[in-house]
Amino acid sequence: MISMKHGLGDGTLAISRFFEHYSGTAPVNADLATMASTVFTAWGTNLKSLMDTGGALIEVDIIDLSSSTGAGGSSTGSTSGTRGASFIGASSCLVASYKIARRFRGGHARGYWPFGIQTDLNDRNTWKSTFTSAAKTGLDAFFTAVAAAGWGAAGTLTHISVSYYSGFTVVTNPITHRARNVPTLRGTPLRDDVQTVVANAQVGSQRRRDAYH
Repeated sequence: MISMKHGLGDGTLAISRFFEHYSGTAPVNADLATMASTVFTAWGTNLKSLMDTGGALIEVDIIDLSSSTGAGGSSTGSTSGTRGASFIGASSCLVASYKIARRFRGGHARGYWPFGIQTDLNDRNTWKSTFTSAAKTGLDAFFTAVAAAGWGAAGTLTHISVSYYSGFTVVTNPITHRARNVPTLRGTPLRDDVQTVVANAQVGSQRRRDAYH
């Protein structure tokens, strides 16, 4: 799992996370620290032009989820956006849909990226097509660079969607008698390769993603 921590210039943080699958052997901490540095650079090369000048990428964290003791590595710094100073609200963002071949009901894979400025807006709810086109180009180039950033024995890196839950069980509180749906954890997470990335025209909201945990 790769987490991109962005600072929005006022103490607010915005996180973008995505998953990559490796076909080779598991990394050690040093491998992922080096990879995180390369991913950090790739963001600057391909994505800083989509972010306002008050925001910056400040940290990349990578964790190997293949086991409970998998390696981890990070890279810190500050690469500022270059798009302009007419920033938008901290919770507004570009939503990138990560399309997979499998059809299913429920939430689909996506990324929440703190990109765009006021002049990129058609109105309060939609982005201009020129901006979504630029975002699509930048994200495609970024994920291509990530796929080439693996350690020596990583094998092939593939951008994926991971499903940890399937269906749910209705649980009723014995005191309040209120029911809620509790997701059912899969025995083994389901992995799907991302076929394409789509930059959505609808302005998204990061909501609670403005925090880093």
